[in-house]
Amino acid sequence: MVKLNFAVIGNPVNHSMSPDIHNYFASQFELKNFSYRKILSTKNNLKKTINSFFIDNGLGLNITIPFKTDAYELCDTLDETAKQCGSVNTLKYESNKIIGYNTDGLGLVDDLKRKNININNSNILILGAGGSAMSITSVLIKQSNNSKISILNRTKSNADKMIAFFNTNNLKLHNPGDSYDLIINTTPISMSNHKIIIPNNILKKSSICYDLFYSIKKTHFQKWACDHNIETCYDGLGMLIEQARRSFIIWNKVTPNTENLESKLRII
Repeated sequence: MVKLNFAVIGNPVNHSMSPDIHNYFASQFELKNFSYRKILSTKNNLKKTINSFFIDNGLGLNITIPFKTDAYELCDTLDETAKQCGSVNTLKYESNKIIGYNTDGLGLVDDLKRKNININNSNILILGAGGSAMSITSVLIKQSNNSKISILNRTKSNADKMIAFFNTNNLKLHNPGDSYDLIINTTPISMSNHKIIIPNNILKKSSICYDLFYSIKKTHFQKWACDHNIETCYDGLGMLIEQARRSFIIWNKVTPNTENLESKLRII
C-alpha cells in the first residue's frame, strides 16, 4: 500500500493543529495509509528540508510562518492562486516538480462566510505585509464588492511594495484617523507578550476583528480588541480549517466535510 506522506513546515511549528485537521479529513475517507507530521526548519535549511521531504516520497506540504514567500521561490510551477499573491502555503510534488498553491485567502473568505461576516461595501484593514497578508489581500480584492482595503505595517516600505504588487485603486496605505468595519491581523504579535502598539482609532464600536493566529485561549490580538470594547473578535482556527480543506482537495482530489470541526478542535 502506497504511503500518503504529508507535513507542515514552519518555525515555530510545534503548536500547529494541522495534523489534527488533516488526520480528521483522512478518517472521513478511511485513508489508512495517510501520514501528516510537523517539520521544524530554518530559513537557511528550507530548500534542503523541502527537497529531502519530497525525495523521501513526500506528496504534499503545507508552509506556514515564516516561509511562505521563501517557499514561493523554490517552486518549479505556480498555480494562479500563488502567482496572484507572491507566496505559497501548499506544495504538491508531481512529475518530479514542485507545484505551489496558496489556499490561505480562499480559506479566510470561506470562514468569513461561514461566520456571516460581510466583506462587501466595507472598509477593511490588513495589519501586516508578509506572505499571509499578500494571500488574503489577493482574494479580498477579487471577491469583495465596493470595499476599500488598507494596509498598516510597521515597515512602510514593505506595505508600499505590496500595494505596488497589486496595483489597484482598491488598495492603499492606512490613513491615520481612518476606522474600519473589519480588521485582520496577519502579523505575529499574538506569538509574543509584547505590548500591542496599534492606533486605537482604527476601531469603531461595530468593528469586527480577526486574528490569523489561533489559540485555545484568546490570542494576544483578541485580548487587545476586547480591552478596547470590541464585541466580535475571532482567532484564525476557522481559517486554518478551511485552507486545510482546500489543500486536502489539491492533494487527494476528495472534498472533506468541515462542519462542526472548529468546535471539536477547541476541546482537544
